[in-house]
Amino acid sequence: MTVVPSVRAAVPSEMGALVELQRRSSLVWEEYRDSLLAHPEVIEVPAGALAAGQVRVAVSDGVIVGFATVMPVSGGVGEVDGLFVEPDLMRGGIGRLLVEDAVVIACDHGLARLEVTANPRALGFYEKVGFVAVGEVPTRFGPGIRMHRRLR
Repeated sequence: MTVVPSVRAAVPSEMGALVELQRRSSLVWEEYRDSLLAHPEVIEVPAGALAAGQVRVAVSDGVIVGFATVMPVSGGVGEVDGLFVEPDLMRGGIGRLLVEDAVVIACDHGLARLEVTANPRALGFYEKVGFVAVGEVPTRFGPGIRMHRRLR
């Protein structure tokens, strides 16, 4: 029987598990693998965001299976600053669940728009969950796609 994941705020004691999940999830992308392995320090979960309750985890049967960081930026805009899912569970609805949670959080905080800088391979996913591409931006791993989703 499959347990439907629930989403909650991460707690500081989960930092190590989140970093390892981010590492596993990020290493899926072959074009980034060498750079990530050469610079493991780039894998991080912002401690301030974790302490502020801005890191949201998807949990299934007591196990963290994904997480996203959702931070207010300014002017009614929020940022999905990283969304990571266990590689074996990708394409199983966990990413969608985390985006839906991010939208609820953003709306609860009165935000009008969510933004994300996406891996070009994730463009289709973000479009399916309501984001619109607005341009390409440089990232430390190569080009990223800047996207937004209006909330009201």
